[in-house]
Amino acid sequence: MHIQFQHANPHSGRESLILRFDGLLSDQTVCVLVDAGADVDTTTLLDEDAGEYLTAICLTHAHLDHYQSLGTNLGHGPPIYTGDGTARILEDVLETGREHHGFTQTEEVLNRLEPITSWTQIAPGLRVHPIPAGHTPGATGFLFEVTDDDVRRTILVTGDFTTRRAAGYPGFDLDLSVEVDTLVLTAATNDEFEPTLTDAIGTVLERARAGSTVLTTASGLTGVQTAYLLGHLTDRWDDPLPITLVGHAAKLYDRLEYTVPNVTTTPEFSSPTDVLTAGGVTIAGPEVPVGGSSKRLFESIRDDPGATLVQLTSGPSDPLSSATCTTHHFTLSNHPTTDTIDAVVDAFAPIQTIITHQQGSAATQYKDKYDSFVWATDDTDCYTLLDDAGWTPPPWVTDQTTRRVRATATTNGSVLTNGSTELEYSLPTTARCNDVDLAAEGLDLEQLRTQIPPRPGPRLSNGASETKADETSPMPAETSSESRSPKDTETTETQTVEQSLAAIEERLESIESAVTSRELTAQVVDAGDGTILLRLDDPSVDLEHGQELRVRLSSRNLNTDAATDQ
Repeated sequence: MHIQFQHANPHSGRESLILRFDGLLSDQTVCVLVDAGADVDTTTLLDEDAGEYLTAICLTHAHLDHYQSLGTNLGHGPPIYTGDGTARILEDVLETGREHHGFTQTEEVLNRLEPITSWTQIAPGLRVHPIPAGHTPGATGFLFEVTDDDVRRTILVTGDFTTRRAAGYPGFDLDLSVEVDTLVLTAATNDEFEPTLTDAIGTVLERARAGSTVLTTASGLTGVQTAYLLGHLTDRWDDPLPITLVGHAAKLYDRLEYTVPNVTTTPEFSSPTDVLTAGGVTIAGPEVPVGGSSKRLFESIRDDPGATLVQLTSGPSDPLSSATCTTHHFTLSNHPTTDTIDAVVDAFAPIQTIITHQQGSAATQYKDKYDSFVWATDDTDCYTLLDDAGWTPPPWVTDQTTRRVRATATTNGSVLTNGSTELEYSLPTTARCNDVDLAAEGLDLEQLRTQIPPRPGPRLSNGASETKADETSPMPAETSSESRSPKDTETTETQTVEQSLAAIEERLESIESAVTSRELTAQVVDAGDGTILLRLDDPSVDLEHGQELRVRLSSRNLNTDAATDQ
């Protein structure tokens, strides 16, 4: 048995690679492509004259950087294995890819699509099983098992992963009951995802609670995840909030058969007023509203001082900030923390570790970090992991490291009780969880409850307000009616009314200020000696010397690049 690997696009996303297995078929090398991102070309990576054929493609999830070249790598007729969640939405995802990214061969990809939920044989002696991966709704990793006579080898591919849930789909499990020989590790990290997610959800809720028309722009799957969190959170708080998914996000939500409280879907709409409402949240794509549904909706609220735009982007972008409405921007790149990366390697203690989705120093930092042979290469060379002599170390590894790793490795792999017997692992399901666990999704529920206190409930007979309890707001200690005097009750009522009136007055003042303010255009004049003047375009404006003005800087060069509604 010989096992090799090869990066399929090391100078692009570096999320795609080829696994090669020699010895399973007499006249052919079994080749499996994991993900098909930008610039993957198996016609140049594989040598048909040497018997190398693409036997299968395994797709981890439906993000563009992982499926972009699927349609151009079907020459050998491989099946495309993916998890059930990704398979459900792939038709809609590929249609968006065709419209906005020039994706080709959509029908052929769908014909070759094979959703898998359990062990599936790729070739004699090679089978694959999907593994929950978190990251995004429906995402999976893959566990490969290779058997030769009475020896078993395993390769675990994490794909883009997190240990957090993603809109109810389970996260990556560090307690898999399997020995991992080779770990293909996606090493993209984000230590700030959870506080950023909490801040974003809190901002959306806070603005909607204040009565603002809130437009949240996001990619399709991020939109689904955002609706899931908002819907279940407000339901738990007994705080009805109209949440409307439109366009591509609505289609994905429906395909995945979600039924989240407070959430409705409108795949197509005639007028923005059909889906926008004061005190509600509308979720649309693309991430930055310069095209698609989100552009149409943004144009209708752009000059509304009482409206809010919340942009949720997945990476570097140029969010819009020049508008009369309030604008916010949050980067939500759902990857694990650096500590989680270390925990994965420690949990599985692999002999071989291959770093993907990182380049340069971000990848090479892992080379000497673990008791494992760590491959952090940046080329399309084919590297041997296992041959007749055993596990092969990278060429740069010292003899000391080689001895240390081999001392902890199982020399003969996992021995089967019988060469024809398959020993089953207890592996987690990739199906969506039946329960709702918002903390497991990455939300800081205590912070959100502090930021957004409960709405005053209906009056009780004793004058107090009734509030629904949840896991973030423990019930207060009981106080008997006999221990409260009428004066105490009257004081409580008075304070509650005064607080409510004060909040209303503050909101009215904010609205009055936004509505009555004037917007002027001025040119910047450098008068020298560090003095900057503003020259008004309209000289008839009546301003007095010493008058204080509030200035908002804006750019006239808005980003007009095409974007996708996804």
